[in-house]
Amino acid sequence: MAVNKTSPRARNKSIGFTLIESIIAIVILGIALMMLSSFLFPQIAQSAKPFYEVRASALADSLMTEILARNFDENSDHDGGKYRCGEVEYKDSSGHPIACTEQSDFGPDSSEPPALFNDVDDYLGCWYTTTQSQQECIDTTHGGPLNDIFGSDISKDYLGFRAEVKVVYDHDARLGAASHKLFKQVTVTVTASQYGDFTFVAHKGNY
Repeated sequence: MAVNKTSPRARNKSIGFTLIESIIAIVILGIALMMLSSFLFPQIAQSAKPFYEVRASALADSLMTEILARNFDENSDHDGGKYRCGEVEYKDSSGHPIACTEQSDFGPDSSEPPALFNDVDDYLGCWYTTTQSQQECIDTTHGGPLNDIFGSDISKDYLGFRAEVKVVYDHDARLGAASHKLFKQVTVTVTASQYGDFTFVAHKGNY
């Protein structure tokens, strides 16, 4: 009867990984996971950024178009624009020239909703879509929930977004002090969730 003798070396090979081999495998796995967490995972997270950039651009374009469709100033002639605020020919019932609104007084004229805004500086403030985005507002004095031009709530379309609107006088230094209140600079900064801020600037002339 034949006897199958197995050498000690063969028996050792069938046992499995040695301690050194296990340590080497753990080190290699750790390096692989480190590379994934450092390079691949952040790229996956950033893959949605172009989508948010497009959404932020669309929101800013819509909001800026709505703002620029309004009059230059509350004190301007809203019926045909025959006169501009700040012109000596444009006077009130007492014969006094009607001046343009001071920058310190920019903001909504009353508690009227955005659908009733009539000049560009009425939009001054922070327009938010969620409670969290409201808490992150820089200007907490003016603004409110983000609505469309008809006053309908559009927060569900832009969850996590907020729009900060700033309006200041911007004059041309080449024209001197006479141009101080001829232009209003409107800056719309849209924050697209955790994907950063996108700033858009336009000007409204006193015409």
